[in-house]
Amino acid sequence: MSGGRRVERQPSRGPRRAPGRRSSAAGDAARRRPRTGGRRSGLPALLPALAALLVLLAALVGTSDDPGEAPRAVPVQETRYACAGGPGLVTGQVEAGRSASARLSPGGDEVADVVDPARWVRSDLARALGRGDRSLVVTQRGEGSGGVGFVTGVLGAARGDGLVVGRCPGVVDDAWYAGLGSAQRHLGVLVLTNLSQTPAVLDVTLWSPEGPVDAVGGEGLVVEAGSTRTVRLSDLAAGEDVLGVHVARRRGAVAVAALDTSTGSAQGSELVSPMASPSRRVVLAGLVGGSVGDGPAALRVVSDEPVVASASVASDGDLSVLEDVGDWTGGALVPVGGAVGEPDLLLTAPGDAGRTVVVEGRGPDLARRDRAEVSVPAGSTVRVDLGRVLDLDGVSSVLVRSDGGVVGTAQYTAGGRQASLALQAAPVDVLTPRVRPAP
Repeated sequence: MSGGRRVERQPSRGPRRAPGRRSSAAGDAARRRPRTGGRRSGLPALLPALAALLVLLAALVGTSDDPGEAPRAVPVQETRYACAGGPGLVTGQVEAGRSASARLSPGGDEVADVVDPARWVRSDLARALGRGDRSLVVTQRGEGSGGVGFVTGVLGAARGDGLVVGRCPGVVDDAWYAGLGSAQRHLGVLVLTNLSQTPAVLDVTLWSPEGPVDAVGGEGLVVEAGSTRTVRLSDLAAGEDVLGVHVARRRGAVAVAALDTSTGSAQGSELVSPMASPSRRVVLAGLVGGSVGDGPAALRVVSDEPVVASASVASDGDLSVLEDVGDWTGGALVPVGGAVGEPDLLLTAPGDAGRTVVVEGRGPDLARRDRAEVSVPAGSTVRVDLGRVLDLDGVSSVLVRSDGGVVGTAQYTAGGRQASLALQAAPVDVLTPRVRPAP
């Protein structure tokens, strides 16, 4: 690649079983926010591309001579997220919480039997939402319980006929996407859900391979209190086959879900995770064997300017999108069973040190059923067949524990379709600054 950008492939090795911000294009001032934080042979993958777009952003990062005290981890007492974009819903948590509830947006009507503070629950999201542009807002309470939700299932032909497995998003400050579209056969849709009882305002900025795109109506988008708003990128700037997208919150509490749909030669659907802030080094984990070689791999993008990047991987019947969400520390939950089946994990240790990841199979009651350790050698990618390293009988979720330094995805296949879920830590705790009285 040109312009100071370089793409490297991470070599692959086999797994081992062990016992038990707002920013704009060049020329504008930018403000960066820190990161928050095989076995199946029926899916021949085409050579992936970096979504034909690397969004280059000049980031002005302030520095300080006094780093101060390190922030401390505080247990999360409540998680709230919005679910939309697919037919099925899975909710759960790392540890049992105190209470849980769900309501429709807009309207606020309570919805029963879709979440339980002490169990993993599968339900019919399409039936709960009914007709119209709606989201399901789920609230889970409990100290450090780590509540999460996932949208799952196969979408209809008009939306790409693809398998989706996507995390229900919570409040967003900045959300970055690369590789969405606003063309007739490649369309990105943003579902904006206001999680509070006051209006929310946000800006949507777009880039094409040629540079900034005038997003008509993208500045100052208002999402009324307790409501949901669907924004098709074609309504902001029609006819762009590839777009970079930045959603920045001005005020209020809003969740953003992005659905990428293709009905062209590469047909499929994917719920795309928002990516981390632009960076000079990006790792895209989750390339299956046959994409860029015989074994699993990851792509590392090195640039002289901060970028965001994604990789679209197409099969005969679907596409999946790989995003840069960074590594994670703690436990990442992965739904298992039901319509999505048993995923494989693709884990990459891009640094100079090898890592060990612990995988735990958990039942609907959150109890651990089985445990295994997986070694990820330095500078390599391993594929983990969960059905081989764990006994998945009666398992509803897998908790993937990491001490950092590993990026990964869960790869799902069903009926010739595929979906990719980036691994991210469940919201068990949050870093807060240490506060000291003024001298």
